[in-house]
Amino acid sequence: MIAVLFPRFDHDAIEERYASWQSSMLLQRESDIEFAIYDPEEPASNASGLVTSSHALVITDPLLLPPQGLARRLREALARSSTAAAAVPVSNEARHPQQRIAPPEPYLTLSELEQVMAKIHSSEAQPESVVWDGSDPGAFLSRTDFLDNIREPARLALGTSEVIVSRSDYIHRWISMRAEMRSDLLPFVPVEARSMIELGCGEGALGAAVKQRQRARVVGVEIDRAAAAIARKRIDDVYCGDVEEIVSLLHERFDCIVASEIIEHVVDPWALLSELRRIAAPGGQLILSIPNLGHASVINDLLQGRFDYVYIGLSCVGHLRFFTRRSIEEMLRIAGWAVLEITPQRQRGIGAEELLRRLGPAVADLSTEDLTATGYYVVAQNPR
Repeated sequence: MIAVLFPRFDHDAIEERYASWQSSMLLQRESDIEFAIYDPEEPASNASGLVTSSHALVITDPLLLPPQGLARRLREALARSSTAAAAVPVSNEARHPQQRIAPPEPYLTLSELEQVMAKIHSSEAQPESVVWDGSDPGAFLSRTDFLDNIREPARLALGTSEVIVSRSDYIHRWISMRAEMRSDLLPFVPVEARSMIELGCGEGALGAAVKQRQRARVVGVEIDRAAAAIARKRIDDVYCGDVEEIVSLLHERFDCIVASEIIEHVVDPWALLSELRRIAAPGGQLILSIPNLGHASVINDLLQGRFDYVYIGLSCVGHLRFFTRRSIEEMLRIAGWAVLEITPQRQRGIGAEELLRRLGPAVADLSTEDLTATGYYVVAQNPR
């Protein structure tokens, strides 16, 4: 039996909560697993006291997606060394250069990730012994008696120990959506705008970039309290709470309104977009980024009877509404906005490529442009 130690985690937003539930669920699908929840701020020695197994897979990042059989395979990798303190998987996000790898194929859904994980495992890449650099590995397997002597939190337990990097085991670690800098949206913000509000501003990186580029008052709306606190140091003002409620209370008017990956998260996007016209200056612009449900990766999953929610992406668990290019245009028309441009966003996915190869010869009126758009940048204008 192998223990899995999973950090206690809670969050205001459903996206983060679901990501941790999903990670926990995937880890518990294995047989002969002793599962325990530990306090991530307490010493690792406290966590090891929760289990009786000789080895423990310690999860330090609750927002990750593990491959099946991870604990067993890391234990096998560790057994090859008589001196290593732990074994770690490779990952898309890691500070240690020997742990970080670029996946061999792009993936946009959980099923595509599973294919990539299987390909990496089948490569039978040899494990590598490295000196750790004190960073958070996301996940590691060690003997529990190693943890017994660690007075630091588990994420710091490896210190500068010798560690085995299992190059045939891959975990996906999510970036923090609220810390992400959407530099791709900056060119859409008019340089002449003197006031801007960003719905779902996260930590305020985009607003800070706008303020650096031009003289403008920038206001944000953010549901995450920690992210809002950081944003307040970067932009002029931040309202913390539900977007729909806060917008209904605003009376200030803005030259530019930005809502990146927000519209699909609200109960009534048609009413919200109509309300946004009230706070838009005459001729003011609305900048949206909206995912496309009609992407071939999603359709490929549906044809196999799958639709897997995840933290971020086409099937983000926080999505309450789903759109294609046509329904985006209809929604804006209903709300009274004049659409100026809709630009497709492109990102490869292995499932999408396979589906397009199979459908291409058979379907004459196939809309390849819409099937390959992961989402759309939308620029609209308040006509009044």
